[in-house]
Amino acid sequence: MKPLRKPLPVDPSIDVQRKLVLEPESNPTGYVPLEHAHEFRFDPDATAPSRVNAWWLAEASWLAYWHDAAAIAGVYRERAGLQCELIEVKGAECTVASGDRFAIIAFRGTQPGDWSDLLDDACFTPVAWDTGHVHQGFARRLANISDELQRALARLPPSCRLWFTGHSLGAAAATLAAYRHRDKTGGVCTFGSPLVGNSVFAGMFGGVLGDRSTRYVNDHDMVTRVPPEPFALPHGLYTHVDHGRWINQDGQVGATRPAFPQFMRDVFGRTNVALDLVEMHQRGFGHSLPDALTDHTPLYYVLHCWNDFALHFGE
Repeated sequence: MKPLRKPLPVDPSIDVQRKLVLEPESNPTGYVPLEHAHEFRFDPDATAPSRVNAWWLAEASWLAYWHDAAAIAGVYRERAGLQCELIEVKGAECTVASGDRFAIIAFRGTQPGDWSDLLDDACFTPVAWDTGHVHQGFARRLANISDELQRALARLPPSCRLWFTGHSLGAAAATLAAYRHRDKTGGVCTFGSPLVGNSVFAGMFGGVLGDRSTRYVNDHDMVTRVPPEPFALPHGLYTHVDHGRWINQDGQVGATRPAFPQFMRDVFGRTNVALDLVEMHQRGFGHSLPDALTDHTPLYYVLHCWNDFALHFGE
């Protein structure tokens, strides 16, 4: 069976646009998660970026937004043959979907009304971490859930390889968790990730995880441009981890960063502008969302990754 490309929603209403990006768990387009997981299996032993794995992990990142633990477990059980548990501690949440050979740990991103967790200036303060300095809010998010996550991971088979993923705030938590569990990490793949730490952290992360790390950015996704790089001072600059995969406006995925005018980068890198955009559209203002916000839509990352896999199937 050759996978067929799936279209993005055509001319969605402003209400659908808003739900897709701000309330992804509402699934306003009726997308079927992991629909073809039985036909196209996850490769737990991949040692280089894998398109089929990227699609699975994008699906897991989107599923992590769901609130119904039984529904999430049902999807993994029926469509992927995996068992799944939902872990929630002090607002931090992740799912652990596992089989005999691998586990996918997907961290939930920011919830509606809680975007200040990601964008509040106070959370940008860099703090000393396992290596280098990282965003205080992201470190706290992982710390809140670490004990329960560790207990869940301890219940897995000893040879089980760990794959970490997440979207938005979940991507930041996944990045930190992958580094902390690096000895058992098979890979980490994130979507729409903000900048997580300074150059020391990014350098150590890249040196340890190397080709096991992939970071997807959908065109002008504004969240991938916060916090502003200088906010890590006096500990250097906030720096993205490698390796980036960019999705251009035509949906093509590659290693080339899309053009983004400097003045746009300056605007959307400002905390108040990003937060004002989110709050404005949560309240129902405007007839359409700006590309910098719609490009952050979790489901669009899923569809782009699936289409990239379908386009290159058999290569």
